[in-house]
Amino acid sequence: MKPGAWKTWLMIGATGFGGPAGQVAILHREVVERHKWLDEEEFLAAMRLCMLLPGPEAQQLATYAGWRQGGVAGGLLAGTLFVIPGALLVTALAWLHAAGEHLPLVAAAFAGTRPAVVALVSLAAWRIGRKSLRSPAAVVIAIGALAALAAGASFPLVVLVAGIVGFLLPFDLAPRAGGKDAHAGRAEPAMPAEPADTAPARGRSPIHHAVITAAVWTAIWGAAYLVVSLLHLAGGRGADIAALFTETTLLSLGGAYAVVPWALDESVARGWLAPAERFDALAMGEATPGPLILVVTFIGFLAGWKTDTAGAAAAGLEGAAIATLFAFIPSFAMVFALAPLVRSIRPTSGLGRAMTAIGAAVVAAIVLLGLKLAFASFLPEGQLSLLPIAVAIVSAVALLRGWASTPVVVAAAAAVGALLQAIF
Repeated sequence: MKPGAWKTWLMIGATGFGGPAGQVAILHREVVERHKWLDEEEFLAAMRLCMLLPGPEAQQLATYAGWRQGGVAGGLLAGTLFVIPGALLVTALAWLHAAGEHLPLVAAAFAGTRPAVVALVSLAAWRIGRKSLRSPAAVVIAIGALAALAAGASFPLVVLVAGIVGFLLPFDLAPRAGGKDAHAGRAEPAMPAEPADTAPARGRSPIHHAVITAAVWTAIWGAAYLVVSLLHLAGGRGADIAALFTETTLLSLGGAYAVVPWALDESVARGWLAPAERFDALAMGEATPGPLILVVTFIGFLAGWKTDTAGAAAAGLEGAAIATLFAFIPSFAMVFALAPLVRSIRPTSGLGRAMTAIGAAVVAAIVLLGLKLAFASFLPEGQLSLLPIAVAIVSAVALLRGWASTPVVVAAAAAVGALLQAIF
């Protein structure tokens, strides 16, 4: 491992704003252009693999780059430091939210972010929809998924059905232009030979390596889950938090927005969040560095906090730590298991169609979340409120025009809410 590499990974984690696209851009600048830990071809190959895997692709890409630099220790260092700054900040904000719930100014600041969150979710639906709904068949799948979700179908079931439908379709769901994949826009680069320093152990095939690594990480997950269960952490909710957010990561095909709406609904149904706190969770995930899946850190803190008034802070911290740990264990397991195969993995035509269909279902989930949040923000108590609509429009325009970054927009919306509370 290169001396001082931890400083680079910590810097990347602390400045990883802008969602997956911004985080991948930062990784490319540091890993390929500045430090030359990966060449362009290998970076692209690893990025394709991480986009196919469930979980936060930018964190997985950082883990792979760290693995290539320093083996398992390097991958753990890179993947962990990519997450730590955002996780600590989200935990602190969750504590402020919970402790200040009855302080009018703090409550108003969090309430002020809600129209901005509606704008963020709407833009996410537009951005992802443009990439995912590239054919009439994909649009039909999205409409069907939206109807199913609105009728109460579970998100995992909708994703499964969409994937099967896409896999079985006898035609591409994404149009091609000039003989190249419309998603890629370029021909596949030639892959250089796999360096020997991170190859599987001598005498072990890549498939054997993947199976052994998966078994080891499954045992690690099981041991961690047993400890959390036996110690009754997070006010006794630790085991439920661990199970839900492991499932959240495994279902997040197509990025965090694929599963965040479902995770929020599950948390509300379990009493861990109030319906209005879905706004606050999304605002914290969007406005802090690191992957959006850190929304689970916010949820985990509140899940623990709400169990026991006497030990609320300790239970909240335990809940945040458990949610974060179990959301990322699967990501480490998948990257370490498949890393030696990164240059040879190619999405088959069937897999490509399945992923496109799942992407269409993801758009439906985001649209439904946006509609729910807009209704709650713009029609509080059934009365149309013009101010939240104005804040949402200004936020959307500022983001679209590039006048302000997401953290600035969220902070400005919070300031408006606090200012109105102070004045009125």
